[in-house]
Amino acid sequence: MNDILIFAAMKTRLTFFILSLVFILAGCNSKTGKKETIVLSHSDIITISGAYALSPIVSIWIAEFQKTHPYVKFKLNPNGSGGGLKDILSGKVDLAMISEKLPKGSDTALWVVPVARVGVVPIISGKNPYLDQIMKKGMTKEILNGLFSGKTEKTWGDLYGRPGKDPVKLYKRGDTSGAATVFAKYLSLSRDQVKGTAVSGEHQLIAEVEKDPLALSYCNFIYAFDPATKKFLDDLKVLPIDFWGKGTFEGKDNIFGTYDHLQRAMWLGKYPNALIRDLSLVTKGKPRTKEMVEFLYWIVTDGQKFLADNGYTELHSSDIQSIATEMKAMIP
Repeated sequence: MNDILIFAAMKTRLTFFILSLVFILAGCNSKTGKKETIVLSHSDIITISGAYALSPIVSIWIAEFQKTHPYVKFKLNPNGSGGGLKDILSGKVDLAMISEKLPKGSDTALWVVPVARVGVVPIISGKNPYLDQIMKKGMTKEILNGLFSGKTEKTWGDLYGRPGKDPVKLYKRGDTSGAATVFAKYLSLSRDQVKGTAVSGEHQLIAEVEKDPLALSYCNFIYAFDPATKKFLDDLKVLPIDFWGKGTFEGKDNIFGTYDHLQRAMWLGKYPNALIRDLSLVTKGKPRTKEMVEFLYWIVTDGQKFLADNGYTELHSSDIQSIATEMKAMIP
């Protein structure tokens, strides 16, 4: 009889404990209006996919972050901004690298963290037979528009001294790309209106331009130079845009002379703002693990110092402060 009473008492206490735990957990998830606290730890690798424009700096950020957080593991897969968006919406990855505006409707399901800015530049092959003339004279926005819209059929020879010779061979991104959208908009065109041979992927597009002496295309600035030497590539050149219609680049007007000049011009606002865009890391809903929040917070604070040396432009200080404040409040 005593054994039965003891067992019943133990059962009652156990039931009360389980019910109490349920109420506590339910209270944590209820809409009390109080600030959410990150309580989970990432149990697996943090997976990231998306924009080619962000991939190089994210790779650097991962390596630097792991110096103080060696236990956090990452898997990085650059597959284009559109690929990253599909992956994050389907739950395939933890973070998406996005380099263009989100489609209407999708932004309600996503949490966006701006992390950097980058420029888009027109490019030609280093083997172009008119290279010297092109680098001295540049090309106006109006001529770029005429070529990429198909309204003009001028050859390289027509533009640089040998009429009728050597057609301009246009190349463009065939996949979903923030660079393609920005370049088209700068020329007052839609992406569908831009002419050229479509190539998927930034690296593949650059390879096509490098090997075709008559090529004309565009790319993210970060792929137009050697990150180790900070010099423009031998087989790929940034086409100078003649903003002023002078037909020549001399002295202080030549922002295209070196990597340092062009990168600084972008930072100072001397390069068209229409060709510079925000780059973001995106999660599906707010990040719910301590490691993800700490990584994003580190990027918008300590991580900003790695941008300028790698061809990117830093966020404005007011933006950094606002984002960092929100991220810091999420760290337990």
